[in-house]
Amino acid sequence: MIKIKWLKKLTFNGKHNAFSDLCLFKQTLYCCFREASGHISDDGVIRILVLDSDGKVSAKTFIKINNTDLRDPKLTVSPDGKLILLAYARYFVDDGTRLITKNLCWVSQDGLSWSSPTQVGELYWWLWRIRWRDSTAYGFAYNRKANAIDLYQGDPRRSFHNTVPGALSLQKHQLGYPNESDLVFAGQQCYALVRRDADSYSAQLGRSTYPFKQWFWHDLNFYVGGPVMHIVDKDTALVAGRVVYQQQVKTALFKLNLISGKVSEKLILPSSGDNSYPGLGILEKQLYLSYYSSHEDQQSAIYLAQITL
Repeated sequence: MIKIKWLKKLTFNGKHNAFSDLCLFKQTLYCCFREASGHISDDGVIRILVLDSDGKVSAKTFIKINNTDLRDPKLTVSPDGKLILLAYARYFVDDGTRLITKNLCWVSQDGLSWSSPTQVGELYWWLWRIRWRDSTAYGFAYNRKANAIDLYQGDPRRSFHNTVPGALSLQKHQLGYPNESDLVFAGQQCYALVRRDADSYSAQLGRSTYPFKQWFWHDLNFYVGGPVMHIVDKDTALVAGRVVYQQQVKTALFKLNLISGKVSEKLILPSSGDNSYPGLGILEKQLYLSYYSSHEDQQSAIYLAQITL
């Protein structure tokens, strides 16, 4: 049975702390999130915390770009041992009359000192998360007007190209507004979990065989927001994200059968109001989950849970 061993609040600054991710780097947990004055505001900065196995913060830093909202940061470790941070940047140009959005990535050797940002992918297409298979990274980018997600691959530090336009789209699949996503790999198979915000709002479970050019989709018949996955075995993944539970929006962790799409062993974490967008990490055979919630004093804060499986 999945249950919480302990839960700790990581932020106490009175800011809107949200959109977390968690990563194991050099046998240490790194947690990143957006810190701002509101859920949607022009002052979003990325905060990065270094955590020990008890959830204690041992170091911290931040990344800021003037007059730019940095949103939904994600962490990943490259095959050559570098920590890569991905985020979506929103900023105004032409005297504040035109909004530009683009994906940026930074590189670090220690998680505290970071390179200058470089642009990844196309303007106005939101590259949600990247995952590595051997020496190649993959990730879906979405665009609301296009009602589609495109698969990118390569190395985000150098060359990252759109290789499967419309891998899931309203035009091809009659499934509206696919957006946030995650990928896991099992041998020659790749599985994707994709949030949707149109028609039935039901998430899609995708499957593709290397080189991942053709995708087959299975409707899960339930909603998942901000999904993150961790592969357990060739048929099973742990999934965390925003779900609807007893007519409320909650942060949940559950097991998902990648073949049938069936859910088992669901855990609802303490959460309410503005919440979710979790990250998952494994340290010393323990599962850690970061997320944000406003269930305490209606103040959005970052939480870290150690989970017993």
